[in-house]
Amino acid sequence: MPESPVEVLALFTGAMLGASLCIMATGALMPFFRNSLHLDQSQLGWILSVQFVGSVAMTSVAGLLTDRFGDKAVVLWSAMLMGIALIVAGLHENYWWLLGFLLLYSVGYAAVTPAGSHAIIFFFSRERRGFAMGVRQCGVPAAGVVGSLLLPFIAQHYGYQCALIAAGILTLVAGTIASRFYREPVELHGERVSLQTMLAGMLTIARESRLILMTLTSMVLITGQLALMGFWTLTLVHRAGYSLGVALALFTVSQVAAIAGRLSWGWLSDHVFKGSRALPLATVCVLVAVIAAGIAAIGLGTPVWIATLLSIALGFTAEGWLGVSVISFAEIGGEQHSGSALGVGLTWTLVAGFATPAVFGALIQVYGFDVAWRLLAALQICGVVPALLASRKIAPRVTSS
Repeated sequence: MPESPVEVLALFTGAMLGASLCIMATGALMPFFRNSLHLDQSQLGWILSVQFVGSVAMTSVAGLLTDRFGDKAVVLWSAMLMGIALIVAGLHENYWWLLGFLLLYSVGYAAVTPAGSHAIIFFFSRERRGFAMGVRQCGVPAAGVVGSLLLPFIAQHYGYQCALIAAGILTLVAGTIASRFYREPVELHGERVSLQTMLAGMLTIARESRLILMTLTSMVLITGQLALMGFWTLTLVHRAGYSLGVALALFTVSQVAAIAGRLSWGWLSDHVFKGSRALPLATVCVLVAVIAAGIAAIGLGTPVWIATLLSIALGFTAEGWLGVSVISFAEIGGEQHSGSALGVGLTWTLVAGFATPAVFGALIQVYGFDVAWRLLAALQICGVVPALLASRKIAPRVTSS
C-alpha cells in the first residue's frame, strides 16, 4: 500500500529543503564570497545567476524524465548530482571554480520541483492541492531559514568552502531519505512510451494558452524572489547601514515569513479564491510592487522596526507565491503530463530567474540600490495583466470541477 498523503508530503518537502539549502543561503553568503574572492556587485550577481543556468536548460528535460521514470528515481539522481557538485565546489577557493560547479549543481536543481509534483496531484484532491503544494514549497524558504543560520556560521568560522561542503552533504542525505522511503504507486512509475511521443505531448502542452499566461506572470514574480534572495542582505548593509549580523537576522525573518506566505497563499487559492490560481498571483504582483517601492525609500537612519516589517512583507509575498504557480502548471498538465507542463512553465520562469541577479546587480552597480528596487516595482505591475487574462480562461474549469 502507498503511504498516506501526509507521509508523501513530508518526504518530498524534506528533499526540497535539502536541495535548496545552497541556493537559498546564497544571499546570506554573499559577504563571505565578496571578502574571500574580492568580488564586485556584478560578479556577486553571477554567483546566484549561474545557479539557474542548468535549471533553465534542463527543467524541461527533468519534467520529461519524471514523466518517464517517476518521482522516486529522479529525486535520487538529482540529489546525487547536486550534493557531489557542492562538495567539489568547496574543495578549491577560486571564483571560476565556484561558478563551474554551481552550474553543475543547477542542472540537478532543475528536477527539484517536477520530482514530487506527480505525487501531490495523485494523493491530494483538487480542493487540497493548493495548500499541499504550498506546504511542499515551504521547503524552499525553510531552507532559507536553516541555511541563513547554519551556513554563514560555518563560513565565518571555517570559510565559505566548508559551508558549501556541508550543504552538499545535507542535500545528499535529504534526497536519499526521500527516495528510499517513498513507496511509489504503480500508477506513478512513469509512462513507458517513446521519447518522440513524450516530446509531442510537451509541445502540445507548451501551446496551451493558460500555461503561457501563467508562465508570463510567474516570470515577473520570480524577479522579486531573486532580488530578495540575492540582494536584500546587501541592501540592508550598504543602503541602510546595518551591521552584517542585523542584516542576516532580517534575511532570516524574511524566510520565516516566506514559509507563512507559501502556506497562506496556497490555502487562499483553495478556499478564498475558490480554486483559482491566477487571481492570487495577480494580487501578489501588486503587493510586491508596493513593497519594492518602500524598500527603494530606505536609507541611513531607517529604524530597524521598519526594515523588519519590510522583511516580513517581502518574504510573505515575493517568495510566498511559488506553490500556487507550480500547482497551476501541474493541473494544466494533469496526472500523466504534470511533469511536462511543469517543465515548460518552470523553464521560462527560470530564464527570468537566471537573468535577474546579473541585471539587478548591474543596475545597483551603475544606478544604485534605490533605482534598482523602483524598476523592480514597475515590473511587478506588468505581471497583473496576464494573470487576469489567465483567470478568465481558467475560471470555467475551476467552477466545473
